[in-house]
Amino acid sequence: MIYGKDFASVYSDRWAFWGPKMWEFLSPIIRKELPHAKRWLDLCCGTGSLLRLASNNGFITTGVDISRHQINHARKNVPKARFVVGDVRELSLNREFDVVTCMFDSLNYLKTKRDLLKAFRKAKRHLAQSGVFVFDMNTFEGLQDLWCSTLTTHERDLTLIVETSFDAKRALGRCLITGFLRDGKFYRKFQEEHLERGYHAQEIEDLLFRAGLIFRKYDGHTLARPVKRAPRLLYWCKRKETPTKPSRRRPKGRA
Repeated sequence: MIYGKDFASVYSDRWAFWGPKMWEFLSPIIRKELPHAKRWLDLCCGTGSLLRLASNNGFITTGVDISRHQINHARKNVPKARFVVGDVRELSLNREFDVVTCMFDSLNYLKTKRDLLKAFRKAKRHLAQSGVFVFDMNTFEGLQDLWCSTLTTHERDLTLIVETSFDAKRALGRCLITGFLRDGKFYRKFQEEHLERGYHAQEIEDLLFRAGLIFRKYDGHTLARPVKRAPRLLYWCKRKETPTKPSRRRPKGRA
């Protein structure tokens, strides 16, 4: 299991930094382009760091995550939000949202194009006609360039070791997380293996087109125009407009 009880606790306390960064970028654009937006859906919401800011700023918020342990923390962090334990590939909430987000490379956990396309289509299905779907993903180049290290942090109550590697032939990144949490006089060990698929930008964009979404994109780290070999990309998506069919009625005055 990934995002189990122990790591979910660590994540909530120490890894909730991405939500505030995304809120600082997203909120002024949303207020400008969707001034009447009210409903916000966060897919793979984790422990609710982004939804907490959306909720505190007046949005009616809903979060979805496959980990019940993450959701348990999210409910405490965002008491006004509605939360659902569920898979973004199979989601059916029977309502539409002005803003749909899926952040911090969550979609990289979908390791086939078929599954990623399913997630895009589900996001679109929950998107209001004028709404936006925003997500970020690690690219193939990003995993290839950056997932090749070991990082260790040591605190009074926690030691955390994060080891990353990348298999270019399989386009698969591996992140092994090993933690030791203080439990009274002793430490309790936990370990999780996280696997992410590295997608090329063209692969992502072809799937968005198939899902009926148009987009503009940003560098996922600098939030500026993407550079060559951008390690992370952020996509701002909207529904593709359906062309209006020409009328077949005869003009008046013709036989």
